[in-house]
Amino acid sequence: MQPDWSAIYADVEDFLIPGLGLSAYDRSLYYHLLRHTRLKGRDSAMFAIGPLSKATGVSDFKVREVVRDLHQKGCLCIEDRTRLGHKISVLLPAEIPGLVKPTAQAEPIDLLTVDFFANRQHLGAILARENGACFYCLKKLNHETCELDHVSPQRDALDNSYKNIVASCHGCNKAKGDRSAEDFVRSLYRSGALNESELQLRLSAIESLRAGHLVPELAASYGS
Repeated sequence: MQPDWSAIYADVEDFLIPGLGLSAYDRSLYYHLLRHTRLKGRDSAMFAIGPLSKATGVSDFKVREVVRDLHQKGCLCIEDRTRLGHKISVLLPAEIPGLVKPTAQAEPIDLLTVDFFANRQHLGAILARENGACFYCLKKLNHETCELDHVSPQRDALDNSYKNIVASCHGCNKAKGDRSAEDFVRSLYRSGALNESELQLRLSAIESLRAGHLVPELAASYGS
């Protein structure tokens, strides 16, 4: 398999040079050695100080210094020294021990701008927040039996944020209609679907939801 030199060049520029603090001299010599080894399909080659000095435009003394520096930083390995020169192998960024490619930082998500209702895209996150149960009657749900419901009816204001969308069973979704969530859970209590303790918990949950305290883990919805 041929190396992806475009990606390798990007890695050299983006994280090898800044990651190891390579100087302009280091960079120039690294590229020259890379050109005459790995780009030619060879792991290593013999290099004499004089020709390296001429090719890079720096003194013999500076070339020796830079070769040692690159060797110490792990960019290359001096395999042997002879009267003809140095046998040098050049390492690619991915081959250098301890050199970690920085990971891209994900942009922070403003949850208030996320539509938790459209296309059921984030149903998994809402269902996980409700611990797999109907927000109103506490009936157990799964992805197939779950509906998404607006706690405050859409006739009041269109709000598809996490502060207004909950997981609901099909029965509660149909029965609630345009009633307020508080009135609906009280009707569930009167019908015996909720006991006194459950009623108070549901009223408290509605208050916490509207205050923005019941925040879903958005990653939980991916792939659902």
